[in-house]
Amino acid sequence: MATLKQYSSSQREQAIKDAEVALEKLNGRIDDLESRVDRNWDSMSEAAREQARVNLKMLRKQRNELAEWYGSFKNSSESAWEQMKSGFSDAYLSLIAIQCNWVICHCLLQVM
Repeated sequence: MATLKQYSSSQREQAIKDAEVALEKLNGRIDDLESRVDRNWDSMSEAAREQARVNLKMLRKQRNELAEWYGSFKNSSESAWEQMKSGFSDAYLSLIAIQCNWVICHCLLQVM
């Protein structure tokens, strides 16, 4: 997805398709994380539960922001192309960072 910024306005349709695929993959990862939390809820400490709640809420919020960027990106004019692809890429990378942080915290809490 970092390569999205490399698409020119003439490659707009392919960029939109690639962004949609990336968004679907992220949705699947978030669903998987939620499922893991649900499966392990009873064995999680209170601290781990609270951290999971906070992180899942943050993931959902960031995912919604990414979906808004995707909608704008998909419907953007050619003149707004550069701004839209940059905004979508930044939102995507932010969501990936939050997701990585969540996975690291979750793993550390399980070890404790």
